[in-house]
Amino acid sequence: MNEFIEQFLLEARELTEQATSDLLALEDSPTDKERLDSAFRAFHTLKGSAGIVDFAAMARALHAAEDVLARVRAGKAPITTALIGEALGCLDQVAQWLDQMQVDGEPPAKAEAVADSIVARFAASAAHDAPTPLPTETAWLDDLLVRAEAFSGKVRTAVRYTPASDCFFRGEDPAAVISALPGLVVLDLESNGPLEPLGSLDPFACRLVISALSTAPGEELAQFLRPHGDEIVVRSLIEQADGDGDGAMPATARTLLEAQLGLLAESEEDGRPGRVAAAGRVAANVFHHLRRTADAERIEQSVDAEDLARAIAAIIGGPADREPAPAAASAELVATAQEARVLRVDVERIDGLVKLVGELTVLKNALGHAAGQARDGADATALAATLKDQHARLTRLTAALQQSVLGIRVLPLRHVFQRFSRLVREMAAAGGKSVRLVTEGEATEADKAIVESLFEPLLHMVRNALDHGVEPAHEREAAGKPPTATVRLRGMREGDHVLVDVEDDGRGIDVGRVRRMAAERGVAAPEAISAMSDEEAADLIFAPGFSTASEVTNASGRGVGMDAVRTSIRRLGGTVHLSNRPGLGVRVRVTLPFTVMMTRLMIVEAGGEAFGLPMEAVVETVKVARDRIAPLGAMRAIVLRDRTVPVLDLAEALGEARAAPPSADAILVVVAVEGQLGALEVDRLGERIDVMLKPMDGLLAGMPGVAGTTLLGDGRVLIVLDLAELLR
Repeated sequence: MNEFIEQFLLEARELTEQATSDLLALEDSPTDKERLDSAFRAFHTLKGSAGIVDFAAMARALHAAEDVLARVRAGKAPITTALIGEALGCLDQVAQWLDQMQVDGEPPAKAEAVADSIVARFAASAAHDAPTPLPTETAWLDDLLVRAEAFSGKVRTAVRYTPASDCFFRGEDPAAVISALPGLVVLDLESNGPLEPLGSLDPFACRLVISALSTAPGEELAQFLRPHGDEIVVRSLIEQADGDGDGAMPATARTLLEAQLGLLAESEEDGRPGRVAAAGRVAANVFHHLRRTADAERIEQSVDAEDLARAIAAIIGGPADREPAPAAASAELVATAQEARVLRVDVERIDGLVKLVGELTVLKNALGHAAGQARDGADATALAATLKDQHARLTRLTAALQQSVLGIRVLPLRHVFQRFSRLVREMAAAGGKSVRLVTEGEATEADKAIVESLFEPLLHMVRNALDHGVEPAHEREAAGKPPTATVRLRGMREGDHVLVDVEDDGRGIDVGRVRRMAAERGVAAPEAISAMSDEEAADLIFAPGFSTASEVTNASGRGVGMDAVRTSIRRLGGTVHLSNRPGLGVRVRVTLPFTVMMTRLMIVEAGGEAFGLPMEAVVETVKVARDRIAPLGAMRAIVLRDRTVPVLDLAEALGEARAAPPSADAILVVVAVEGQLGALEVDRLGERIDVMLKPMDGLLAGMPGVAGTTLLGDGRVLIVLDLAELLR
């Protein structure tokens, strides 16, 4: 990808976000002239940027939106919900084009038909505001095609050229431009208005409108006519084939998915569960890589081999086989695709890094001097003291460098919060509810990986609040509440943790109904449910398969939303806590580490292999007589400080053979996971180290029991275990 495209993508994404924010603010405050001007400038700049990278279709679509906003600025058209919706839809398409450019490194080749559709929608919505036809209307094209019927099987593109009245003074010759048009077969000239009397006619003003038909493709003509910008309308007369174009699946992804179908079709029963699990994981990872979150979720919800095969086949089979999308799907797809590939960094942080590099250079020279002393036979005691001092300096500088680098990786929560204004607007409208979104603490910073992983769990929580918590306006008024509900997204920093709240002022959780539905769905035994406190019963909404919805809708009812929240947050090393206020609302608080990259580990050995355990989960290490570990059903357990703690043989759990026969004593690492204690039996305890954890990615993403990897000082790869998954 060349540097112009990279710069264009960076600026275009920022302008798209700015325009979206301005449009949503205008919907709430239609008289806000500053927001209107800002939105107009964003569309105008986007259009100009598209022209610079030769993306004519995008420029034409944005020009149509810009025209509508210009009429609003001039007082010739009002701001309406329909207008805002059309403008947001245009930005949705722009975002999808940008995503494809990020992958391909160039403007999409087949975007003309989509741009035509956007232009037509804006023309239709603005028709009643304009006394004269818009230049993008198709009457001229219909008339031209009728008169050129003899060429109907040959022409591929139509062109409408309206030269500026002063074009001659700018050195332009419209006749020369149009006559050089590739594939020209039909030409039509007309006046752009009533002709003046001959005596007052200005011979130096161009009054022509030129229409033409060509056998050349629209992309070629758009490139040829690009210098004339807004004076040209290019219309493709060839419809795109089904399944081809911007939404086409890459051939590599299709081949990989077809291979999974072949794996699922194998009839041999031996190893079938493993094949099904592997095929599902690979297929889901393919769709996550393509940023098709809805398809990935559909794959993950498949319950058996047949269901999984049907889901994969339906998705790769084409649009006709796809499930209908929810009302807010367009906004969700755009939102989930936004991953920060470029970070804007405060220059002071860069200066701090430069200073640290300077100190490291000095230290490098000092170590070189110490090495020279050692080579020359310097006194060992003095040399040891020098090396100890330099090692202490290296430790300090390394820690400072790590903190500086992590500081550069941070993003404000604004990066994820700003996506929800549009989503809440559309989801509330789909549910017939009036909802206001309030965001607080947007400037709170966290590691890029944390911020970008927050969107999906927050989306599930916001959906849950809108679908189950927020009441319709008439119910709220009957309860003495404002008819418009409030949903708050709040971020804050607390020590080394980041807290994110999703809070609503709805009806709260009906704990009695939760108990009944949990018993009906078999979430827990009825006796256990009855013995739970109200707080514990409310927490059942996070159980897999639990839902209080009476029917399955596009937004809820499948029982996967809140379970997915807790699972996602646990993978990030965080926790989820729910506070219920019946009749007043619910607050769901997510507590996350500031960064998932820097982790303190305890190294242990099991089955002759080294593994890393997160230190924040380690409670203690004990060495006990092996006869104290007793069988308990299918498991083993030990009593420690009057508590029964289950014991898991780590080597056996990971499928590793023991390096030596068991000794008389067992070494146990007691860990706390999700408030419960467990003990891992290991062969040997190792050192404690601070590492930069590398998450599993590609086809290995989501591998159960593995949190990531890191490199040891001797070059070995250390696998860091996911204790929550391992002990489940």
